Amino acid sequence: MKISKALLNELSGWFGMILVQSATLPTTVKYLLGLSETLPPLSMVILVWMGLAFYFIRAYSQRDTLYMVSNGFGFFVNTILLACIVYT
Repeated sequence: MKISKALLNELSGWFGMILVQSATLPTTVKYLLGLSETLPPLSMVILVWMGLAFYFIRAYSQRDTLYMVSNGFGFFVNTILLACIVYT
């Protein structure tokens, strides 16, 4: 089976998105399950949250599915982290 360069590029993008967005999942899951009381600093979460929101707007305007999924998921997870920091 021959894999085209375009398919390889697309798969690389999706794989990269999974790796990058997975960076915040362990912290969030551990905190929500009560396995850890450590959360990232509020300033970091707010800056990442804002950056993802702006990236999502750009991705939407360009109709880029990969970045809409990636930034939407990241925005969702960072919203959970932000809520945990602010309300606990």
